[in-house]
Amino acid sequence: MSDNISPLMAVEDALNHILGNLQQTQAETIPITEAAGRILAEDVEAEYSHPAHAISAMDGYAVMVTDGVLAENTPLELIGEAAAGHPFSGSINSDQAVRIFTGAYMPHGANAVLIQEDVRIEQGKVIPTEDVKEGQFVRPAGLDFETGHTIAKQGELLSARRWALVCLSGKIDVAVRKRPLIGILSSGDELVAAGTQPAAGQLINSNSLYLRQLVETCGGVAVDLGIIADKAGALTTTLETARAQGLTFDMIISTGGASVGTHDHIHADLSKAGNASLNFWKIAMRPGKPVLCARWHDTTFIGLPGNPVSAGVCGLVFIMPALRKLLGQSTNTVTSTGYLTTPLAKNDTRQDYLRASISEDKTGKIHVEKLGKQDSSMLRIFTEADALIIRPPFAPPAEIGDAVEFLKIPNLL
Repeated sequence: MSDNISPLMAVEDALNHILGNLQQTQAETIPITEAAGRILAEDVEAEYSHPAHAISAMDGYAVMVTDGVLAENTPLELIGEAAAGHPFSGSINSDQAVRIFTGAYMPHGANAVLIQEDVRIEQGKVIPTEDVKEGQFVRPAGLDFETGHTIAKQGELLSARRWALVCLSGKIDVAVRKRPLIGILSSGDELVAAGTQPAAGQLINSNSLYLRQLVETCGGVAVDLGIIADKAGALTTTLETARAQGLTFDMIISTGGASVGTHDHIHADLSKAGNASLNFWKIAMRPGKPVLCARWHDTTFIGLPGNPVSAGVCGLVFIMPALRKLLGQSTNTVTSTGYLTTPLAKNDTRQDYLRASISEDKTGKIHVEKLGKQDSSMLRIFTEADALIIRPPFAPPAEIGDAVEFLKIPNLL
């Protein structure tokens, strides 16, 4: 594998390389009852209109209005009742009424609802105490959507609301993207698994937990390949073992071991492997410089730094768009503009991602405050942040009140 590449690549170029190596997963058809949280592989058209028939929006009396208005004090003969799920089987004329309840089908001939608060009963007759206008308190057929209307689009997440909508439209099954299978591993002799008491010199492996949650939140399936030792060949041995077990990944992510230290072997292992090819190594960003992207048996391999914040930031900048590409969603990174409450020094050659908090004043203006120390090992500060200020290379000093671009950190992460 050749290492004859530029030592520092721009963030945008690196992301384009990653996305260019990924293909969206295949579609599969599953029952609508099992589709919550999945990503649609095709548009969904309604099988039925909603409501399927004109229905009452209130409790009262279904009536026929013939000349735009049914005048108050007009006596009406009560001829039956309609309730939700129990339609009135007959029809009515202009001097009749049917007792009706919210959600019930409007009887044939009825075109308005006289609400029960505007009625008095005299000698068995229904007497309106207010004029009744045609169409009042009636929900027409197809008010929400009609048969054939596109109610959900390819690439959309079947959230609780959209899942319920698609179900209501009459779909029995839907085409969704297969969940991408993502392998996750960490490199480092100092690491111990979460839930383990660390001994002197050891560190709990938080990166795998973060990445696993990120993958699952975005719609993928995470497979923890464990912690590999800081020794030559550990990476390739682990990957070949997984391959022999029949695990076919859509992407593999590692953390740690991607730098240039004596005990960093990720790059060297991939360089010596005959079934790997390197896309890039090292990015002009902070934190996250030693990011590596390669192909392993035609699977995209992304090596992230071991520092928790570096891995976290790179997860937002690179892994989330990669997962969206696999799921057939838009890969555009959505950023916002806010106004500084703290000054920023000029930037150097690398794109900076500063942990920050955002707030909104009474006028709707977004204020952005850079948090304290920005050390890439300080997971607590990263956890307290709800945004990353993006500082392009060579950005000049910024003063209080200056506009800055920021990337919002999703609440679930």
